[in-house]
Amino acid sequence: MAPSAKPGSLKDPSIAALFSTKDPEVLYEDLREIGHGSCGAVFYAQNKNTQETVAIKKMSFSGKQAQEKWLDIIKEVTLLKMLNHKHIVMYKDCYLKESTCWLIMEYCVGSCSDVIEVLKKPLLEMEIAAICSQALLGLVFLHGLQRIHRDIKAGNILLTDLGIVKLGDLGSVSTSNPAQSFVGTPYFMAPEVIMAMEDGLYDDRADIWSFGITCIEMAEQKPPLFNRPAMSALYHIAQNDPPKLSRTKEKGEPTNWSTDFHDFIGKCLKADPKTRLTANDCLVHNFISKQAYENPHLVILNLIKKTKLIVQEQDTSQYRKMRKLMYLDEQKSGPEYTSDSQNTENEEDTNSHYYQNFGNQSNDGGSLCDSISSLHSMDQISFQNVRKSSKESTASGNNFRHDNLTASTRSVPSISGPSGRSEGRVFGLVVSESTFDQDGSTFILSSNGLNDSVLVGSSTIPRTHPKPVVETIPEDGTLLSPNNVEPSTDICNEDNLSCGLGGSSQEESLSRDEFAMGTGNGINHIGGPLSLHRSTKDKINTLRRSKFSTLRTTKIISKEVDEYKQENNIYEQMVGYKRLRQLHQKELKYQEDRNSAELDSLRLKLEREYDQLVQSSIRELNKCRQQSKFDMDRLIKDHESAEKQGRKDKIKVNNFKFNKFIQLQKMEYKHNKEKVKVELKSRAMTRSDYDAAVKAAKSELMAQKEAKENNFYKEQQIQMNVEAFQLKRDHLSIQKNYESKLMEDEFAIKGRQLETCHGMMRKHHEVTKEKENKCSQMVEFFRRKHLRTQHETELANQTDYNKRVVDDMRKRHALQSKQQPKDLKTKEMLIRKQFRQAVKTQTRQFKAYQNQLLQTATKDEQKELINKLKDEQKRKIAALADQYEATIGNMVSEQTIQLESWQVEEEKTVKEKLIKEISELKEFQTRQRENLEMIMERERSSCEERIESRLRDLEEKMENEISLFNEERQTKFDQMALRQQSKLDSIMAAEMSLTDSAYYTLSTANSNNSNSQFSTTMHNATTGVSNSTINSGPNSSFASPILSTRSLGKRSKSSTQGFSTNL
Repeated sequence: MAPSAKPGSLKDPSIAALFSTKDPEVLYEDLREIGHGSCGAVFYAQNKNTQETVAIKKMSFSGKQAQEKWLDIIKEVTLLKMLNHKHIVMYKDCYLKESTCWLIMEYCVGSCSDVIEVLKKPLLEMEIAAICSQALLGLVFLHGLQRIHRDIKAGNILLTDLGIVKLGDLGSVSTSNPAQSFVGTPYFMAPEVIMAMEDGLYDDRADIWSFGITCIEMAEQKPPLFNRPAMSALYHIAQNDPPKLSRTKEKGEPTNWSTDFHDFIGKCLKADPKTRLTANDCLVHNFISKQAYENPHLVILNLIKKTKLIVQEQDTSQYRKMRKLMYLDEQKSGPEYTSDSQNTENEEDTNSHYYQNFGNQSNDGGSLCDSISSLHSMDQISFQNVRKSSKESTASGNNFRHDNLTASTRSVPSISGPSGRSEGRVFGLVVSESTFDQDGSTFILSSNGLNDSVLVGSSTIPRTHPKPVVETIPEDGTLLSPNNVEPSTDICNEDNLSCGLGGSSQEESLSRDEFAMGTGNGINHIGGPLSLHRSTKDKINTLRRSKFSTLRTTKIISKEVDEYKQENNIYEQMVGYKRLRQLHQKELKYQEDRNSAELDSLRLKLEREYDQLVQSSIRELNKCRQQSKFDMDRLIKDHESAEKQGRKDKIKVNNFKFNKFIQLQKMEYKHNKEKVKVELKSRAMTRSDYDAAVKAAKSELMAQKEAKENNFYKEQQIQMNVEAFQLKRDHLSIQKNYESKLMEDEFAIKGRQLETCHGMMRKHHEVTKEKENKCSQMVEFFRRKHLRTQHETELANQTDYNKRVVDDMRKRHALQSKQQPKDLKTKEMLIRKQFRQAVKTQTRQFKAYQNQLLQTATKDEQKELINKLKDEQKRKIAALADQYEATIGNMVSEQTIQLESWQVEEEKTVKEKLIKEISELKEFQTRQRENLEMIMERERSSCEERIESRLRDLEEKMENEISLFNEERQTKFDQMALRQQSKLDSIMAAEMSLTDSAYYTLSTANSNNSNSQFSTTMHNATTGVSNSTINSGPNSSFASPILSTRSLGKRSKSSTQGFSTNL
């Protein structure tokens, strides 16, 4: 989900779906502040329409870090809408009003922390087990969703009126598991959460550590290291051994915790997260499982009941203190005080008897979770029935004083009853006429939802919305009577002062209470039970419907609010430290993401560059192959055309020679015929014999002539075939050489391209290595910077804490020194009193002694005796005065020395403690730096190993490519040689088959015609001519000869076809 540009903007539909734009102040009423946390205040409220009791968490997202606060709110609301579990606080609704988010949640009466603070003692083991058994179910559900709570503590384990335990404050829940953020409460953080920035991630077992610390908190009232400041606790948790459950109390008494409880906490607080229990393992541990049969639900209900009774007692005690304060202030009022005080004493006895009876009834039976609102109502009713009168205040005014509650109240309009008395009412209390403070600050006596009345100034206005006079009114409109048995039929009971003074109306009483709530002080009452803009009927109905109940006393609520005001510096320091750690994590994550993005971008760039090189290499190689193929095809085509042309030329030459040979054979035939005729004529033969002999000779000569012509033709064919095959072989050799040259060129290009690719790969490796080292250096720089800033902040915070401690100690010492004269004066008065008693005793003894002596002395001796006795008395009194002065001096010097020595000793102890904490912090920081350096060194080694491994893989890849290139080259050349040899073998086989058959035929014919010398001569002559013609040039190419003779036409055609076929 993309965050909106402006905090509070609902333009994004996904964000707008999380919030309602209705006015929550119209929907909810009776708002009372019940707590205050880091995100804002938490209020009790009631839905006007459904009468449902809810808790409202108001979170402001204005001011500093508004964007971060807004994103945190969106994250929390989104998560809460997803969660639906019995043991997780239920989400109701969420509203946006101006710059405040109203998060409506299920109402819980209090937390385990409230119970511990109210009881002032640890919980019982069975109570701890009962709470843990239900809280773990919610934790198992969260961990099942791959979420980490990260802020498990007693304050976030909430209890409902029905005795159900629920996990609250889900604003710290992680969105992923594992996580790395620095989130949580310092005393409950797991070591891996504190060291997450240095050591890495942590998982859901960090919650188990916090759960174990929470168990210790419930068992010992405080978590471990709670006596240390939060910053100091962080580094103690990170470097010390895990805490353990104490086996003895402060006084040395055994704690009597069971072995299972000790084992459970020990397994939850393992330093190594991997050895810790999981949430599911915790559920089956003996400590949890053994308590299941004891009905943990009933145990929790009894605990809530017990806590409510104690809350009631504490609120009643506060109420009585304020009432006594009123009595002391009105003691000067006159004769009416006696009767009023008597009535008040009777009321106190009645209320004490009532509370005692209620406690007995609650122990005997009945609902375990009845609201204590009725008890508060009884206190209010009794409180209102006290009638007090006041006179006009003096110029200096009357002040309320009780312990540390001292303030002057702003003047309240007097309301005159029938008696004409002038009275001021503040939350049901009748007070004397008040005065203004000199600086104009307004002080009011306010009573919040639990009837705890306190005096506060305008600078410390309580955040609780004020309650009306009558806190709980049943639905039928009747008031609960003091004995909680017989409700009256009217809102006002028998004593009409419960609704007003002197029978004043209900409206008048409400109006007086509204004014007393501080309407002139600007206190925000919007949505409260007595808002001024609402009608009286609505106010009464609100009072009637109120179901307010809590385990927190008003003192706890006020203390929590005051702590956030007074300790704002400490709180801001911790919040600032957390934000600093979170900011460092965000910066580091941003840098890591940026490095990753830059590396990815570089990788893509280098891949594109390599791909471009490969594509250009492929294009160049394809172009080379196409050119080689073109050149080879052209060479083959030239050879084929040359062979065809040579064949034509050879056929012409052979035809010419054959024609000449035919002419010579004709001449030889004529010559031989004439010679035969001459020889025959020389013989004495008859004409018929002569003709027959001539005819026979002609036939023989013709046969010889044809045989010679056939032999000559065959010789021409053989010679032409030999020359053609020789030319084929020459062309094949040329093609082989040219193809080899082309292949050499191709592989030379491929080799050059491979070298270029390898060079680029090496360059890319170096560029990537340089970039990775640079990114690693940037991360290391940020880590060192963050750690340095963190250490500076920790030292500054520790120094500020030390300074505050020293300042507080010096203020205390100054106050003690300032108070010392008063203490000395008091002791001096005691000594003086003792001196006076001694003087009086001595005087009495002197008088008795004087009377005794005077009785025995004469009148003349009496005067002298009296003078001597007086001198003796003066000496003794003077000695006693010296002793008195010495005693005073010794006491002053002793007290002064004792105070100074005690202050010096305390200052020395405090300084030693603070110096020790500073030294421990510095030692921890030194270990952190060493740990960080070790981690960075380990990361550098890992990075170098990764780079070396990548380089080895790259070198291996390049070697494999080179070996594959050489294998491919050798294979290609072998295949080419094999292909060329196959072509040569086929040509030679064809040549051999044609030549052998032709030579065999020719040799047979030559043997038959060996007697013809002329034929032999002519044959030799023609053979020489043929050889000279064949050897005339290698570029000649021959085709089948075309015979023009009439006797060899068919033969020449068949021979030509056979030659072509064999080729």
